[in-house]
Amino acid sequence: MTDEEGISVLGAAGEERSFRWRGDVELVREKVPVSVLRDQINAFVEALGETLSRAEERIGNYRLEQVEVAVEINAKGTVSLLGSGGEVGGSGGMTFTFVRQVPATSA
Repeated sequence: MTDEEGISVLGAAGEERSFRWRGDVELVREKVPVSVLRDQINAFVEALGETLSRAEERIGNYRLEQVEVAVEINAKGTVSLLGSGGEVGGSGGMTFTFVRQVPATSA
């Protein structure tokens, strides 16, 4: 697949939109160039990585080992953090799961 090819994305119409919980939302299907989607995902993951790198490893008696993040991809290819645990409207998107790497111990 080349950068000029696209991936079909179904999303809410309109670049700037407010979420309407009980209203009708017009859906559109757009071809998003692979290069746009790649750049959006890379920028999102990089920013999230910076945030997670500063997260405490231990909180009380608990250890943070895994973080799961749901994202929405709109019809323009914009990648956004999906609030409410991904249950907003059953919308499609991606889920990224980050697992903390355990440092190798020397023998």
